[in-house]
Amino acid sequence: MLAYEADRRPTRHYKARAAERALRSDIEEFLMTWGTETRAAGATHITLVRRDLPFELQDSEEADRAEGWIIVASDDGSLITCYRRTDAWRFVRRKSQMRPRRRSRRI
Repeated sequence: MLAYEADRRPTRHYKARAAERALRSDIEEFLMTWGTETRAAGATHITLVRRDLPFELQDSEEADRAEGWIIVASDDGSLITCYRRTDAWRFVRRKSQMRPRRRSRRI
């Protein structure tokens, strides 16, 4: 169970985006229960990684529907936004990697 399960508070922005993007409540619950947390861009991104699911859920219909969704939560537990990408896990993983700052070439 994720830390956000008990005290999540959706913001107005989250509610608007979830309605606009048709994020069903059962998919949201599945992600909050079984999703993988990744810290990136100053927030926690929750997405589905099938290999982290119990074996009996890996090929389930719920996993099929939840795959590709990303829920973004802040440090205080509020849900900020949600969106969908076909490469959600790869995108979040790549986003989370620390990139060195670019140096100015000015002398």
